[in-house]
Amino acid sequence: MDDPISAAPQHTFRTRTAALALLCGFAMTGALFAGISRLEAQRAQLAFEQRVQARAFVLREGVGGALSSLYAVNQLFTSHPDTSREQFRRFVAPLLARYPYVLGTSYLRFIDHAERPAFEASLQALRPGATITDMRDGVLQPAPPRARYRVIDYIEPLAGNEQALGFDTLHGDGAVSARQRAYASGTPAAGPLVQLVQRNGSGPRLGVVVSMPLYAQGAGGPVVGETALTLQPGEMIEKIFASAGTDSTALAMRVYAAPRAEAASLVYQTPPQQPNGGLALPAWLYPARTAPVSLPLDVAGARWLLQATPDQRVLASEHLASLFTLALGILTTLIGSAFVDSLKRRKLLIQQRVETRTAELKAANQALLLRQRAIESSTNAVVITSCELHNPIVYVNPAYERITGYRSSEVLGTSPRLLFGADLDQPGIDELRAAIREQRDGHAVLRCYRKDGTQFWNDIYMSPVRDEHGAVTNFISIQHDITAIKEYESELHHQSTHDALTGLPNRVLLQDRLAQTIQHSGRKGHELWLVSIDLDRFKFTNSRLGHQGGDRLLQIVAARLQAAVRPVDTVARLGGDEFALLLLPEHGGSAPRAEQLQRVLDSLAAPLVLDNTELFLTCSAGIAVFPTDSKEPGVLAERADIAMFRAKEMGGNNYQFYTAAMNEQLGERLRIESALRTALERREFELHYQPQVDSASGRIMGMEALIRWRHPEMGMVAPNRFIPLAEETGQILAVGHWVLRTACRQLRDWQRAGRKDLRMAVNVSARQLAEPDFVQDVADVLADTGLAPHCLELELTESAVMNDVAHATQVMHALKKLGIKLAIDDFGTGYSSLAHLKRFEIDVLKIDQTFVRDLTVDPDDAAIVCTIIALAGNLGLEVISEGVETQEQVDFLRRHGCRHMQGYYFGRPLPADGFIALLEQNEAALSA
Repeated sequence: MDDPISAAPQHTFRTRTAALALLCGFAMTGALFAGISRLEAQRAQLAFEQRVQARAFVLREGVGGALSSLYAVNQLFTSHPDTSREQFRRFVAPLLARYPYVLGTSYLRFIDHAERPAFEASLQALRPGATITDMRDGVLQPAPPRARYRVIDYIEPLAGNEQALGFDTLHGDGAVSARQRAYASGTPAAGPLVQLVQRNGSGPRLGVVVSMPLYAQGAGGPVVGETALTLQPGEMIEKIFASAGTDSTALAMRVYAAPRAEAASLVYQTPPQQPNGGLALPAWLYPARTAPVSLPLDVAGARWLLQATPDQRVLASEHLASLFTLALGILTTLIGSAFVDSLKRRKLLIQQRVETRTAELKAANQALLLRQRAIESSTNAVVITSCELHNPIVYVNPAYERITGYRSSEVLGTSPRLLFGADLDQPGIDELRAAIREQRDGHAVLRCYRKDGTQFWNDIYMSPVRDEHGAVTNFISIQHDITAIKEYESELHHQSTHDALTGLPNRVLLQDRLAQTIQHSGRKGHELWLVSIDLDRFKFTNSRLGHQGGDRLLQIVAARLQAAVRPVDTVARLGGDEFALLLLPEHGGSAPRAEQLQRVLDSLAAPLVLDNTELFLTCSAGIAVFPTDSKEPGVLAERADIAMFRAKEMGGNNYQFYTAAMNEQLGERLRIESALRTALERREFELHYQPQVDSASGRIMGMEALIRWRHPEMGMVAPNRFIPLAEETGQILAVGHWVLRTACRQLRDWQRAGRKDLRMAVNVSARQLAEPDFVQDVADVLADTGLAPHCLELELTESAVMNDVAHATQVMHALKKLGIKLAIDDFGTGYSSLAHLKRFEIDVLKIDQTFVRDLTVDPDDAAIVCTIIALAGNLGLEVISEGVETQEQVDFLRRHGCRHMQGYYFGRPLPADGFIALLEQNEAALSA
């Protein structure tokens, strides 16, 4: 076939195309060269300004250092006005060594003419023939008599500065305005360039004096002298640059001791620069030049000027980028023009080949049409991708559009990763990448995201597509939406690892997280706390609220626990009213802090209203620490429970860390709990009675019944060891009923013996108060024993009443209808308000012994007791003080209006026989 490129008409066209490309290339090269040249000029200007700024900074720092030494010397004379010349020398010596460019540091003071002889005598002792001098006509001469002088008394170093001693700076000084500024502000001020008294060889010296005033009585007082620095600017600048390691000859610089560049004020100039080596370029090629830089310098309030002039030569080393651009642009233009000419030759050949291939593709398209219709009819998404880099999508069927929400036009040419979003950390993605890399079949289940951002689970099967030679050209994937299946699986998993009522993790998930956290904390060397939490008195609170109310209460508790901890901590419900916390260290710490757990306790203790009932919750918490207590999750959980039981034994509403001794205490708890179940049947309980006395008459007016447990093996068991356990296990109901019936029967027996004015106080637990038939139980006891209701006083603790205010109010109202007296025990230790106190139908307030114990020595306790007595009097209530042990306490309470008292001062709790003897003794004393 003839080559159409050799046709003659095309030759002219190709020449014109190449010439046009050549012109365009040269134009672009020139534009790039000009632009880069401007950037190089700007960079050179910026670099030059930075070098100048660096030297200006060094000068400012050096001058600032010298001024700091002046501040130090000034402070010396401010704090020690009588500093001697030797002290001044020792103080200034290290400062001069540090700042060698200071010509002299001096101390000046004002003297009157009458002081002149003595002053000159002191100078002559230092330098024979010395006298007060001044400068006239540039010559140092003895100063004429004047009324007042400002003389240089001390100066260091003395060598080279001898002539400055005794110099009078008050007259003929050119720095008057600078000193006025210093005297007004109290800060250093530099004067103009003046002739110095010191001479360099036989010639005069020019320098600058920086003065700072000394006041007689601090700032604002009269000026009594100065401290000053003498600086020779040129020498100072040279030494500052040398001490900072700065090459002062690298720049052509001039420094003027004035705001403007005046020849008379020039104090420093670098030597002429020697031309650096390097190839110089013609100036017309780079018309832009680096401009000189002028910077102001502040020297103790005086304005100086620094000028720097750059080298005006154009060096090739500074314009490598533009030269390279120029050379590369010319070369590229020539090559490009030749390439454009060759492209024109290929154009005709390509056109012929396209026509041939078009015919072939038409036949292939007809064969593919049938396959296309079959794929588009599929209910599963079909995606075909290229095997090129990133595997761009070349086809999606309508099912893909329906499942993902993306139109075909939006995804063609994009990567299949479009559906993964930012969720790329999935093992299935690595599997598909490996299948593509190895050109094999692949399968994965992945989280994918629709166009609207919603997630769906995608079950993907992928296979390679090969051509007639066996080479992989594409990949086809069949995708199935299995979101519904995954959601069902997820729901089953969530139900197996979370509590159905609160939604919190359950014991299974807690153990899993605990095991993982232990491994992580062990690697980092951090502590973690496993906290076991049990709600105090939840059983009888639940009995009051009912099943649904108890469930809502547990949901509120769960919400408060979650709100009180950080997201990284774990809150779990183990069952019933048992919860657990997994606390990690706060950011930057290696162990959790007690404040983290205290926030949890405080959040639970806040009042809450449920079904119009105000409740107060507390909890007991036990803490086991990893790795101190154990490294095993199961052992940690067991020891956290042991610590929690210890917290309950201590009255609840507190937390305890596990200790080894708690194992023994737990054993004791189990022994006491076991023995407690049969103690009532075996008649091991007995009542002791503590007298309540009218302090005005000394008569025993009543008694409080106190339970005691005499065990055949453990001996006398203290109430605080078994009463909290009885409340927790519910045995307090039977024990409390026995105490009430026994006390009422005993008082009735004493009344039948003739002691009719006595009354019996019996404690009622919160568990008893919560029982729905408690009032009826009391009424039955009174009826069975025949005791008059007004002789019975039931003592309710403040915390028990506040646990359920509405229910407590109803119970107290019913008891008052029976005629029983009611007392609030341990008043002041709970959290009742005056508003609640008005609602309660009570007769007696009992002041807790914690306030009575130190009322004679603690003003706060005394104030609280007085307030409670006054409050009871205003409300018409009787008040009884507990824990009275000394005569001073009796006198204080009686003096402030409290008649009824109870405590060891009047008698310890006694069994019935012993109490009868005490009554007889009291009656005999009163009748005597």
